[in-house]
Amino acid sequence: MRATTVLKKLLGLGPAVVVRSWELVESRAEVERPRLVVSVRTKAGRRGRCGRCGEISPWFDRGDGQRSWRHVDVGYATCELVADAPRVRCRTHGPTVAEVPWARHDSAFSRAFEDLVVHDAVVANKQAAAERYAISWRAVNNACVRVATEALGRVDLLEGLVAVAIDEVKYKKGQRYLTVVCDQFTGRVVWAAKGRTKAVVGEFFDALGSERAAALAFVSCDGAEWIRTVVAERAPRAIVCLDTFHVISWATDALDEVRRGEWNALRRSGGAKAAKALKGLRFLLLRNWENLTGAQRSVIRELDRVNRRLLRAWQLKEELREIFGLPLLAARRALDDWLAYASRSRLAPFVKLARTIRAYRSSIEATIEWRLTNGIAESNNAAIGRLRTNARGFHDPEAFITMIMLDRAGIAPRIPSAPAA
Repeated sequence: MRATTVLKKLLGLGPAVVVRSWELVESRAEVERPRLVVSVRTKAGRRGRCGRCGEISPWFDRGDGQRSWRHVDVGYATCELVADAPRVRCRTHGPTVAEVPWARHDSAFSRAFEDLVVHDAVVANKQAAAERYAISWRAVNNACVRVATEALGRVDLLEGLVAVAIDEVKYKKGQRYLTVVCDQFTGRVVWAAKGRTKAVVGEFFDALGSERAAALAFVSCDGAEWIRTVVAERAPRAIVCLDTFHVISWATDALDEVRRGEWNALRRSGGAKAAKALKGLRFLLLRNWENLTGAQRSVIRELDRVNRRLLRAWQLKEELREIFGLPLLAARRALDDWLAYASRSRLAPFVKLARTIRAYRSSIEATIEWRLTNGIAESNNAAIGRLRTNARGFHDPEAFITMIMLDRAGIAPRIPSAPAA
């Protein structure tokens, strides 16, 4: 087998690439690595294509001579691909460097090298990838943008959506948020944009289009009106499911408000010792009953003797949580009873919560019937938080969105990369 054939296999170059020659350039200093310079060309008879859009175009000229692309390292040596860069005359973009099978347009790196860099940037961070491959942080960022743009150009993530989860995720201090939309069935992020307003949700439906919006059957979200209002207007047939976690968090907030009120009342009346004991019950009260130990359950039962108002608030929280596990008809009856009890409880936070739940009742019942929550969105938010933490934050929301789409939309390159066609 010829050396050029072995080299072509080792470098992962596809059948459309011909290895013309190679040279190993020794390093001049001990700290420098040797370079493997491989001269390549496209296969004879291959038609010219525009490097920007891929359209078949007539040849224009030979360009400005040879160009080089950094390729995947070979052992301890760095590798460069060297080839001519002729131009074609594209009907859309005019004279443009012709497409080459081993690299993306306007890049100093091969496809395989960029895929490795982007993979490391996603699983670690851009600075780590830059240090690993001895390139600049900006080069890593540009590679991420090129890979994401190419991948999103090949697939329509909004096609075939039936059920989505809409939520916000923080990207920077100062109430800076992104709106993120996930597919309930695949769990992937399908759309993201800066901000959390009605206008931003409207941008999602603009991208979705009226026909696909009409086919949308379910939307899960929290109680944010900036989501629900736009969904009701742009996708009136969609069933809106209210996230279970947020409903229970309303109840736990109401319970904690009752606890603080009782604590302040005891302090004002001179019961400092009882107030101190009550203050220490916060996390115990917020935990689910099934997660409590025997001793902790005894403490809850003791509230029947020492503070019935607080026990009543805890019971309301637990009963509301249990409703979400019931069948729909049983849940409706239980919810009627819960609303009546909460409204007569003489606990102001729960009286207010009962009014809120009445306002969102149809969405709560839809959640119980269809069992769709924002769990997918919250899971993605946790992964998105890992990206933010690894990068030590993002100044540019668009850079953050690029990393989100690469990681959570399933468009990140696979490694090792398949040979170029």
